[in-house]
Amino acid sequence: MTLSRPVRATALALAATALLACNPPNSGTTVDASQAQRAQTVAFGTIIAAQPVTVQGGNTPAAVVGTIGGGLAGGLLGNEIGGGRGRDIATVVGATAGAAAGNRVANAATTQQSVQWTVELESGRTIAVIQAEPRFSIGQRVQVVQSGGTTRLLP
Repeated sequence: MTLSRPVRATALALAATALLACNPPNSGTTVDASQAQRAQTVAFGTIIAAQPVTVQGGNTPAAVVGTIGGGLAGGLLGNEIGGGRGRDIATVVGATAGAAAGNRVANAATTQQSVQWTVELESGRTIAVIQAEPRFSIGQRVQVVQSGGTTRLLP
């Protein structure tokens, strides 16, 4: 049995959706909608160290969509192989392999390079914030903006 064009297009669209569900880069200038029009505390400090870090996945919706999309696409492709009992086995194997591959693709797509900035606050306290953008220089003064458990650094 050959899949129709609409079914193939749907499978490809589901797989591509996994990539669309990815997180934007972590940025001091991009905020969550829940932070808009809320009071935020601001402190000032100086960048004293920078360490490159890798922020891995962590985007559950993307992982779920990637797993489901990959499983559907793999199942549909596996269903194209053989006939009878062999087709059933190929469909299950294809769905399993597709789900694993879709999950890996989604996690890789949401993994990003970032920087852990160490900031000495005017109060004498030292904090570290992981944020990709904007970039800072050692010795640069920054604003430390905190709201609801989220901390951002701004020039």
